[in-house]
Amino acid sequence: MRSGWVTAAVAVASLFGPAIASAQSDPRLVGAVRMAQEGHSDSARAEVARLLSATSPTDTLYPEILYTQAMVAGDAGQMRILLQRVAVEHGGSNWADDALLRLVQMDYATRSLPSAARNLERLRSDYPASPLLPQASYWAARVYFDQSNSALACRWLSEGLAQAGGNIELQNQLNYLNQRCAGVTIAVADSATPKPDSAKIKSDTTRTRSDTARTRPDSNLAKTDSSAAPTDSTTRTPADSAAKPPADTTAAAPPAKTVYRVQIAAVGNKAAAAAAERKARALGLTVTTLYEKNLYKVRAGQYASRAQAQAAAAGLKAKLGGSPFVVSEP
Repeated sequence: MRSGWVTAAVAVASLFGPAIASAQSDPRLVGAVRMAQEGHSDSARAEVARLLSATSPTDTLYPEILYTQAMVAGDAGQMRILLQRVAVEHGGSNWADDALLRLVQMDYATRSLPSAARNLERLRSDYPASPLLPQASYWAARVYFDQSNSALACRWLSEGLAQAGGNIELQNQLNYLNQRCAGVTIAVADSATPKPDSAKIKSDTTRTRSDTARTRPDSNLAKTDSSAAPTDSTTRTPADSAAKPPADTTAAAPPAKTVYRVQIAAVGNKAAAAAAERKARALGLTVTTLYEKNLYKVRAGQYASRAQAQAAAAGLKAKLGGSPFVVSEP
């Protein structure tokens, strides 16, 4: 069993390449990654474990430490567990999309193609503004070509090429795979896309990004105010009612207008929320903060369409970091 994990770890390492210390924001984590790069893996793991034990799970640094712990893990099994914790327990953090892409790469290395496909589709649906999507499209193409699903592979390639920007190396990789798409009808219907099993992705007590973006509690739906209903003190007979129904003097309410915002943070304390608010306001954005499920959800901007909000989310990713995503509010 141990040799199997070692083999998987080697395969994954060959896919990832060396860890990049600058990906971490905390100097202590940068130092730990650098130690691992220099061959001092045991010392790196000890330092990251010490930081994790001294940090509250509600701290915004916690998922970054978990992610770093995965990057310096001693075997593929431990790496997978840590990445899954980031993706599931901290789905609103800045590191969830990174963790999902790493899991996709691990799944591909171990030929767990159905699992890779589920993580890819979750990455696409839950993090539509993630800058990792062009890179993910390369892995999606490999996964779906290997599953003999050329239509879906070519759909990902088409989207990846449109988003690759100035990354020439990635463009070359995508174009090479895209040669297989000649004559292929690209899948466009969402129903053709494998969807992740939500029962496996999120627990009853853990909030993922898709919760806010896709569902609204019934209490937020427009309600009729019973106090505004007309009253009539005149006694009516059944015949009167049938012949002449009471006039409705209540004006019809205009349909609710959907507003799209970009969620830039979901944190467990007011100080962190206030810091995120200040950064957004410094960019001239309106900011609203919602407290829900023990998290302060900081949302910026106000857009008339999802497309506008997604474009704004991509810009906020570059300016603020993290993984901003779009939510809709009636």
